[in-house]
Amino acid sequence: MSLSARQRQRLVEMSGELQEMLGGCTHADGCPKTFAELEDECVEAADLLAAVTLQLRAGERELPEDACRCPECQRPGERLPDAEQRLLQADCGDVAWQEPAFYCRRCRRSFFPSVG
Repeated sequence: MSLSARQRQRLVEMSGELQEMLGGCTHADGCPKTFAELEDECVEAADLLAAVTLQLRAGERELPEDACRCPECQRPGERLPDAEQRLLQADCGDVAWQEPAFYCRRCRRSFFPSVG
């Protein structure tokens, strides 16, 4: 996905807010922070923002109805309510991932449809 001009502009505006949150470019003793220190702060903030956004987006995924069919008999499966949540290591940090799980009574098997 590539960002639209409008999305890019909004992110630039948000970076100003982030700059205010991070505070000044000097240490408590008045000495200026090094470029590496400034970069580390920005990367940490960006990674946290990316991980939280990814977590929210992952929770919004919707399975197409035909993906919820048993791969054996093609009948609709029953969603398993207590599907196991996994912690994935994304580039930006750890993100919880809920893999959809279904069960087919006819075939007596669980299946885990892919969402793309």
